[in-house]
Amino acid sequence: MKMPTLLCYLSSGNNEDTVQGVLDGRWDVGFVRTGQVERTLDPSTGEFVDPSLVKVIAPRIHIMDGGGLFPFLHSTPVFPEWPFAAKDTVDHVVSQEVANAMIALQDHANIGQLIAECQESAETEAERNICDTAPPAYFDADARCDTTRELATLAYNAGQAGFHDGFRSPRSHFFVRTMQQDGGFIIKDHKGM
Repeated sequence: MKMPTLLCYLSSGNNEDTVQGVLDGRWDVGFVRTGQVERTLDPSTGEFVDPSLVKVIAPRIHIMDGGGLFPFLHSTPVFPEWPFAAKDTVDHVVSQEVANAMIALQDHANIGQLIAECQESAETEAERNICDTAPPAYFDADARCDTTRELATLAYNAGQAGFHDGFRSPRSHFFVRTMQQDGGFIIKDHKGM
């Protein structure tokens, strides 16, 4: 019995091309990062591809902290995608301020989204003027006092462009660290550290 040829594509960077290659039949199998199928655009329509057109091998279900289901197709454990770390030579105050700024980014982006929605729904010149000039507290009475219109808009646009929801402090990076060690990404130095 002759085994069928299986075309498999391992992406070295262009995950969208991998998804397109599986959909158009160039490859039978492709490997992409979580969330890539859902953010891939169909070049003929400009719309997002239908995730149901892709079969995930050994799919998993993950329940998030708030009780909702993890929204993307995936076959691997869910863990923080982009963990940030500071070298031990970085002053603790500096690393804490950077962490606080990253976590606050989503609060700023939430106001940016409200501003964008206001601008999209404004029908009159007076409404557009309010949307274009009102302070953040106009859109949300609980807006952070350090949120400016410019910061809110930048944070919202960055979140949209980067497909991220925000940052949070980790509960534990043990799983990620163990995986990085096993993969050879974290190597002990001559001092055993």
